[in-house]
Amino acid sequence: MQRPSVTAIIGAVVDWGAGRYESTAAELEPAARVVVERAALTAGEEVVDLACGTGNAALLAAAYGASVVGVDSAPRLLGIARERAEVQGVELDFREGDLLALPIDDAAADAVLSVFGVIFAADPAQALREIARVLRPGGRALLSAWVPAGPVDAMLSAMGRVIARITQSPAPQRFAWSDAAAVGALAVETGLVVEDTVTDALPIRAASPEAYVAASQQHPMALAVRSVVEQAGAGAEVREVMTRVLREANEDSHGFLIHSPYVVHELRID
Repeated sequence: MQRPSVTAIIGAVVDWGAGRYESTAAELEPAARVVVERAALTAGEEVVDLACGTGNAALLAAAYGASVVGVDSAPRLLGIARERAEVQGVELDFREGDLLALPIDDAAADAVLSVFGVIFAADPAQALREIARVLRPGGRALLSAWVPAGPVDAMLSAMGRVIARITQSPAPQRFAWSDAAAVGALAVETGLVVEDTVTDALPIRAASPEAYVAASQQHPMALAVRSVVEQAGAGAEVREVMTRVLREANEDSHGFLIHSPYVVHELRID
């Protein structure tokens, strides 16, 4: 029986509400802060947070006095976002929706934010068209994307090689969201232009490399490939190659610390 391809496993069937993505979301909050600060929001602006997850960027934007709509495809994560907003005493509008067909009116937003969200869109061009559609003239979009470098990228690449061997299928080719030229070439077709791109690095901490890998097994993408990996008897191998990469990259001899590079693109309506 033919096994499913890596593209089918990772690209099509990730359930972002599965597992414990909220742990990853907490880890990503410093990057959300960078994105929101670069957006230079002012009180009263209309903001849309795409693939908002548990609401990191949405809540930070609301603290500037913005009126925020958060959109995500995972109802469970939206529930967590609503609970966080309630605890903080903030009124936010969270909506279930698809990056390729946003539940947002035309020209409704002064700013669109996406912290490692739009980069998972199945159709990057359509995702950018939707951003252009909901932005008002003069509006801006701030999108963060992982740079294919650093320890986490090396770890995922090592894992991907094992999975590619198991499935006898090459790893999927993804759009180069970290490349300002590639994003700019695609964006211009949608009426957007890339005005600026900055690079930063996210600090990632855990008790140890082993602890980080163990926790990562509850990430939705790890859960998406688990059945294939376990059926092939390769679970221990995958965890070992991931741990080996992180041990070599560890910056903290008494715990675990690495930095994962990313970029933030600022786009505007042309």
